[in-house]
Amino acid sequence: MSVTRRGLLAAAALAQSSLLAGCFDSSEATTPDGASTARQSTAETATTDTGGTNDTETATATPVAHADLAGTTADIVSEFEWLRTEYSPAIRGFRTRANRVLGAISDAADADQATQSHVTALREATTAVADYVRATLTDHFVVDATLRTGDNVYVRDFERGVTRSDEELQRRALSRARQFYQRVISTSYVENAFSRRPAYGTLYDLLVPGDDDLIVALVSVDHDVTTWAHPDRTESTTDDGIDRHTHEFPSGHRTYAHAHAHSTPHPLNEHENEPQYNELYAVGEDGTVALLEDTVDYRERLDDFEPVLTDLFGPVRSTSRTVGITMMIDAVDAGFNANPLYVERFSSPDAARSAVASAEEGPVTTSGTATFAGRPWDRILYEVDGKTIYAYRVRAGATVVTALPADVPWERRPEWAAGLRGTWLATPPADA
Repeated sequence: MSVTRRGLLAAAALAQSSLLAGCFDSSEATTPDGASTARQSTAETATTDTGGTNDTETATATPVAHADLAGTTADIVSEFEWLRTEYSPAIRGFRTRANRVLGAISDAADADQATQSHVTALREATTAVADYVRATLTDHFVVDATLRTGDNVYVRDFERGVTRSDEELQRRALSRARQFYQRVISTSYVENAFSRRPAYGTLYDLLVPGDDDLIVALVSVDHDVTTWAHPDRTESTTDDGIDRHTHEFPSGHRTYAHAHAHSTPHPLNEHENEPQYNELYAVGEDGTVALLEDTVDYRERLDDFEPVLTDLFGPVRSTSRTVGITMMIDAVDAGFNANPLYVERFSSPDAARSAVASAEEGPVTTSGTATFAGRPWDRILYEVDGKTIYAYRVRAGATVVTALPADVPWERRPEWAAGLRGTWLATPPADA
């Protein structure tokens, strides 16, 4: 994939802004099986009934905390949830419909004489693919224009051949159509154009709305889906040309947000951009975030890192959440002690507010605020493994973001939000 793809993604995101809004708001959207369902609004608001009997009276919206941030965060969660729960059936549905096109092509090619009925059958099959793709995939990926068009060039050329009794034109059109639809359902094509791991398109553009070159690893709270988002394959490297990749540790932890020169196979001791301060954050096999620390005086191997503080977000997790996602954010040139976030979505802003209040009645203490991108973040502290952990939290509508847990007091972190720059969290309020 080339740098051009990033431009295409940005253009597509702009062109599809209304589609994206439709995908995540309360209007009807088509699911992979063709059914219509109502989706939850991203700009979640609570309403209060006026109690009057006059039909002209309307409900009054309760203000949402950080409404613009709430909308973007909800979109991110919804996009990740689509990849987690709907991606596989969506791809199966796409392949099923594309295979019906191949069936129509074979029927026409095997006929003694192609007729208009073969043209109609082919057009109906390609239109079914196009309708499905537009309803299911275009909100999430940059999709080839031919796939989005039912009456595409292959159908039109085949129809010209049938109308003119030009068997050679018919043969060429069917051959090219077969090659195209066989290619788009191939594993290599799907894993590139419709990639879930890593994710290049909508999810990355929501997470990193500017031109920053970041990588974001995302792990569902149930650890059933892990992915990472970055611009694209060719842009996701250091100057040595090595793609970003995961790194596993003997403790079972894994980190995603780094790149370095290495040979094949990949010995652990071949590293050039070591973690800062001899410690790094990593995700455990259960989806929890741990702080790993170098356990020897002179590090020679990455397997010298062992967990020091584990489950750093444990005390802030709420059982009333509807979705929970752990994120690790980093740039390739900063070592690979990625900046961890934990995002929870609740059924409503009131439920999010109640969850925060419940945590403060339990293990979490709030002590003042810190400002980032024109928004106040709560400074919170709690205990993990017998040590006090300092972190930051912002509630935005029905979502709550907890960031950057560490056993370093806030006062010793003057640039506490540096690792969040370039992300959606760094976008100032619309009225700022």
